[in-house]
Amino acid sequence: MNTVGKILVILNFLFAVIVGAFLVADVATRNQWKEKYFELLKEANLSTKSRDVTMAVTGNVVRDYKDLQIELEQSYQKLKDQEEAAKAMKVNLQVDIADRDNKLKDADLSLKQALAAKQRLTDEIAVLNSAIKDREGTIVQLQTSVKTFRQQAQNFESIARTRQIQNENLLEQLRDVTRALALKESGVSSERMVVRNPNDPNPPAFKIDGKIEKIDGTLVQLSLGTDHGLQENNTLDVYRLQPNPQYLGMVRIVDARHHTSVGRLIPSGSGASKLQPREGDLVTSKFK
Repeated sequence: MNTVGKILVILNFLFAVIVGAFLVADVATRNQWKEKYFELLKEANLSTKSRDVTMAVTGNVVRDYKDLQIELEQSYQKLKDQEEAAKAMKVNLQVDIADRDNKLKDADLSLKQALAAKQRLTDEIAVLNSAIKDREGTIVQLQTSVKTFRQQAQNFESIARTRQIQNENLLEQLRDVTRALALKESGVSSERMVVRNPNDPNPPAFKIDGKIEKIDGTLVQLSLGTDHGLQENNTLDVYRLQPNPQYLGMVRIVDARHHTSVGRLIPSGSGASKLQPREGDLVTSKFK
């Protein structure tokens, strides 16, 4: 066999091999297509179910999105309201801060004034303490002087009591002399001085004037006494000047002392007023 025949045999063999391969590939391809078809059918069913689920989920998502959008709008409105409230609160806080700043400044000023006042008081206290020390020294000196003066006063008081006793003795002697002189001028001796009728007038020998200080029933206290020459059993006329001059009666002395005396009212006669004597009414020994 020549070379061309050999080549043709080889080519036939290669062609047969290639055709067999194509046949095998075709058969294999046909079997894979069925499997792919069933797989694609399954995938299509799964895709349909997945689409339905996706549509349901998408609807839920859309609804959730709308709800979220509404909530977002509400939240935005709330945030806006909160921003407005925050602005108002900020303004109020700024006003409050300004007011507190002013109060703080006033407090600082008050504190400064208080500190200044405290310093002044401290200085004044120091001055007062110094003055107190000086006064304490002066008080000690004065106490020493007071002791000396007290001793002198006691001595003077003793001398004054002695002088008072002497003056009272002299005054008693003067009253005795005055009484004796009055009796002598009236022409009546002390041994013969007798009141026959208790209602008869018996005025002192000289003119004396006084007033009624107290009244107790028929007894009256007068501003006259033995120092004025008034004695027991003397009588005085009682009268009143206001509102009109009136004669009220007579009083007889029942107890005569140095500066005062006690008398008893004598029932008035027809010439006396029916008015009762009272405190402040006048008494006299003679009207002329």
